Amino acid sequence: MSHHREPWFTSEAIRVLLEVHMARHPLLGLRDAYKLLYQAVLGPEHLIASAGESERRLRAEVAALRLGPDGPLWEPLRPDDALGRIHLRPFVEQGGSVALLSEACLRTAQCPWGTRKDLEVVWRRFAGLAGQGLWPGFALHQLDAFTGELERRGYPAMHHSARYAQTYAPAYRVVSAVQAARLINLEC
Repeated sequence: MSHHREPWFTSEAIRVLLEVHMARHPLLGLRDAYKLLYQAVLGPEHLIASAGESERRLRAEVAALRLGPDGPLWEPLRPDDALGRIHLRPFVEQGGSVALLSEACLRTAQCPWGTRKDLEVVWRRFAGLAGQGLWPGFALHQLDAFTGELERRGYPAMHHSARYAQTYAPAYRVVSAVQAARLINLEC
């Protein structure tokens, strides 16, 4: 059973979520919208192979952090705030523990957030909104082609688009709000 099935899966909630993220990231493309929705539905499960590997990858990413736009420490991924992104730059700047963040990611990944079927429902609702011209940056033919690719590939995990990665230098981990509160409270 997945957490928080409704009301966050509503078209209105998806619209609000996308508009909040687009306001911060105006160059958000279809891949990036999909990645946002993927993480909002499924959580961090696609990043977690093992505890040791997860922490090694996180430490390597922190060591290689490059300058990027200032962002919030916590960025909700769902209107219910149950999941979000802890951005690494502010986390490290505030003295955050990589080991504790890695543990928070693992604990979050152990929770049953949603299913591929949930993701398909959320994507179809997003596509319906985008198809109505709500976001002019998403051309209908591109949306249809991308949706076809997702269906053929079984709604896989994806990286951000190259344009998004170059512009925003995203560096974050997906954690539950419960785990984020523990991390942030530990740092205060």
